[in-house]
Amino acid sequence: MSFAALARSCANRGSDGLRKMRFLPAAATRRFMGGGGGHQPISRSMEAELFQGHPKEPEGWETTIYLTYGSTVILLAFALGFAPDTSIKTWASSEARARLLLQAEGKLDKPVFGVHYDTPENKFDFESVNPDNPLNEDDDDEEDDADDEEEEEEEEEEED
Repeated sequence: MSFAALARSCANRGSDGLRKMRFLPAAATRRFMGGGGGHQPISRSMEAELFQGHPKEPEGWETTIYLTYGSTVILLAFALGFAPDTSIKTWASSEARARLLLQAEGKLDKPVFGVHYDTPENKFDFESVNPDNPLNEDDDDEEDDADDEEEEEEEEEEED
């Protein structure tokens, strides 16, 4: 049935014609792709031999690819394994721990909303005046030289 014939029959029948056209017999809606019969061709792919005619020994590029894949997996495993934990729960627990520690030390009376207490200034005690000398060592090189000379003299006396 062509489209034009279908349109004419619907126009003549009204809205009831559309409802009746849905229930056409199965023979009118059957189609055959590529000709009669309606049978699917038999697939021969399941009977084919895989890699027929191709060499079975490894080729030169395969070793490089396998090494690249392996090293990539190892690098990703290390990178993801040692990545910092940036979840909100971790941040909140370290912030709460820092507030409790500051309260226990007496440095904080009441926590203030919006202030971060888990900072390096609160964690570490920066007593060093000179950032180049974090251990507050004396810069007396003369004493070190005198100590070195005394040690050398003692070693010479022991050898004699």
